[in-house]
Amino acid sequence: MKQKQPKWLEHARAHATDYLARFINNPGVERIVAQYDPSYIDIASPDKRLDRLAAIAAKYWDFRKGLERYQVTTSQPMDAEGSELGKIVRDESAYLGATDSSSATLTHYDILAVLGGANMSPYNRLRYALEQDVTYDKLVFLGCEREVLKPEQTKTASYAPGAQTEYDLGKGAIVTLLGKELVKSKSYEIINAKWRIAHYEKKDGTPVLCLSAPPHRKARRAHTSDTYQFLLRVEGDGIAPGTDILFVTSEIYRYAQYFDAVRDIILTTGANVETIGYAPAYGGQDFKPSQILQELKSDIDAATRLRDAVKEQQHGKGPTASRPTKLELMHVPF
Repeated sequence: MKQKQPKWLEHARAHATDYLARFINNPGVERIVAQYDPSYIDIASPDKRLDRLAAIAAKYWDFRKGLERYQVTTSQPMDAEGSELGKIVRDESAYLGATDSSSATLTHYDILAVLGGANMSPYNRLRYALEQDVTYDKLVFLGCEREVLKPEQTKTASYAPGAQTEYDLGKGAIVTLLGKELVKSKSYEIINAKWRIAHYEKKDGTPVLCLSAPPHRKARRAHTSDTYQFLLRVEGDGIAPGTDILFVTSEIYRYAQYFDAVRDIILTTGANVETIGYAPAYGGQDFKPSQILQELKSDIDAATRLRDAVKEQQHGKGPTASRPTKLELMHVPF
């Protein structure tokens, strides 16, 4: 017997398809790709366009080779001053939204969620989230057990002294930026062999959570998609059709993280998701052309995952409104 489709699912798939089309037809993407494959502009099929993008990105823009972003220290010829290709990449990145900050479009959200990261990113993302002119029912930091090594510990000592993991960076950012607003007696931690949750409460009663998501299967650490899945497990039916969620990140990562949010959250719950980010200058950063292309590869990889998820759903093979099982939580005081 064929499973009945939720009413919101058709709209969610249409939104995903529309957003993918806007990405693969983005003028900045087209002009950057033209430097590697001038025939891209002539491809009419959306699927073939995305497949070509994936092939180009895998061949030319994988500078990480499995490393964390902050571990990549080598420069590429395009990063040199006077590089024509480097100038094109920088100029066209504006069309990808990589150079300017984006802001919240609503005045209230059910969940205000800050995506984890390295170095000053947890602090800056939470700071930027709190600067938005919005109210919210719950604030959540999405982190993981990624190890914080000595160089990163030095950079983050101002807000998370002694941090051992990205989860610790999240807790440090929360206490540093919200410390005076938190009720100390309402703070506690939930500890599991695979994940951790720190719970705080603001004086106005608003809950604040710091999550450490478990990695998928045998992965070395959790990635963005894993943190979304963990958020769904924690919130359970609290994320449903009509729930408004605002994710806050760095602008250069916004496309990829939004694509994954559409796949993991919108297509499975019907919730409304918005993702915003701050410009590089806000965090005191200036990305090299090779870094911009590395993140464009991440965008393309996430777009491919989303495209495939939509197709699998349409053919009855993907997760049609399925979601992780809600966690049963027990806590211990700090």
